[in-house]
Amino acid sequence: HSRPPAKGSHHRTTTTDRRLARSLSACKKFAHPIMSVTLHTNLGDLKFEVFCDTAPRTAFNFLALCASGYYDGTIFHRNMKSFMIQGGDPAGTGKGGESIWGGTFGDEFHPDNVHDKRGVLSMANKGPGTNRSQFFITYERQTHLNNVYTVFGRMLDGWDVLDQMERLPVVGGTKKSVANRPVNPPIIKGVTIHANPLADEGIVYPSKNGPPEKVQ
Repeated sequence: HSRPPAKGSHHRTTTTDRRLARSLSACKKFAHPIMSVTLHTNLGDLKFEVFCDTAPRTAFNFLALCASGYYDGTIFHRNMKSFMIQGGDPAGTGKGGESIWGGTFGDEFHPDNVHDKRGVLSMANKGPGTNRSQFFITYERQTHLNNVYTVFGRMLDGWDVLDQMERLPVVGGTKKSVANRPVNPPIIKGVTIHANPLADEGIVYPSKNGPPEKVQ
């Protein structure tokens, strides 16, 4: 699997950064079309809107990982009917993954971004400020997750695929680490980042804590 850049505050600007920056800048300047991403899985496609306006750092991390091929070949390792399905771990265990900066980064809550319906896209974590690469998609409204997990997108299309995922049988048993693992985990074969109108200036986040910078 592709790996993100090494940990550190000095992130080298790449062609991928510039491409993402244009898209993120366009997202801020144009109401339509919205920033969207399609996860191509072995069960079919899942298309999401990504909230680069209300969760910009989280969106940047996700889009940068997508663009680098980080999620290609990864599985959805945790599936809980009526709750959510989780993926984004190259190790496939739920214990791995890194942000685009290496390690973890902080939460990014917004009053408009809540777990209020089926198809909400949110970051998985192990406590406050521990976001990496893992994410989950809700099957139902989960208000108790609000301001605990960072919502950064919502599903636009692929509802039949999500239905298939929810029906997938899991290993079960008493061993917590594998009880909710699908017997045949869905695989992300690739990701398409859909282009927005290109803008002349863009935004990148060179570090996990620092301010955004414009890419010329």
